[in-house]
Amino acid sequence: MSEEKNEITTPDFYTKAEAYFEENKKPLSIAGGAVLLIVAALLYVSLKWLPERNLSAQREMYMAEMWFAQDSFNLALNGNGVNKGFLQIMEQYNFTKAAKLSAYYSGICYLNLGDHEKALQFLDKFSSSDKVVQAVKLSAMGDAAMSSGKPDEGIEYYRKAADASDNEVFTPFFLKKAGMACEYSKQFADAAELYEKVQQKYPNSEEARDIERYLIRARAAAGE
Repeated sequence: MSEEKNEITTPDFYTKAEAYFEENKKPLSIAGGAVLLIVAALLYVSLKWLPERNLSAQREMYMAEMWFAQDSFNLALNGNGVNKGFLQIMEQYNFTKAAKLSAYYSGICYLNLGDHEKALQFLDKFSSSDKVVQAVKLSAMGDAAMSSGKPDEGIEYYRKAADASDNEVFTPFFLKKAGMACEYSKQFADAAELYEKVQQKYPNSEEARDIERYLIRARAAAGE
């Protein structure tokens, strides 16, 4: 067969396309309608349903946040039978921003109540695009890991917190916590390295004021 016979001219293409559409008009219409329905549903969920649910959840959270601010962590978690706690808000309003924030609050509540495993579990459910907020969460997970006898995990969380945001206020604080956790684990050379980073990179921070004595102690313990 010659090359010319294999070519499809533009009129032929449109003729074939028209014939295909006519033959499959009903299935294509159904498919197109289904796509439109999916798009409409997604728009409804993102523009109306979720915002309204989130607003309702924020209203419900008011008392839980009040209890949290008063260090009434059990009430903040579980509510009082009239007003909901963070756990109920998470369950009832899942997928909302308020539910995600409730996971963070719940983790901090459990941390203060001494249930460090649940603290880690709930904090792990929370994430934020705000680098400082994310760093604070990681630091809290470090506290929970340290309190549950997992210093290596604690150190890792503190390091991640320090790396999450280059901030003059928080980063040296996380570095110092990581250094102290290293000392606790007898990782003195690592502790000295972290203290030195505070001293050199954040000399004007609150932590830098007395970091020299921490650095001297860690170096001495490391045999430097």
